[in-house]
Amino acid sequence: MADKIAKLLAKLLKKDLIRLKVVVSKIVVSQYDGLDIKVLKGNKDIYRVRVGNYRIIFRVIPKEDTEIIAIARRNEKTYKDL
Repeated sequence: MADKIAKLLAKLLKKDLIRLKVVVSKIVVSQYDGLDIKVLKGNKDIYRVRVGNYRIIFRVIPKEDTEIIAIARRNEKTYKDL
């Protein structure tokens, strides 16, 4: 999954890359204020954040770390392979 994220980030415009980096850094330190976060249906610990046309999907593991699962452009397949 990390390869897909790295490939996507390499193709992004600089302004989109900066916006995504800011949001990812907030997620990693559990600072969710001002982010458009929703729990994914059928999951208690997997969330998504909207950043323009992109979605950052992550898992919060209590008493452990936050795991970035995917960063993808929003389309009909964005949430299917989770």
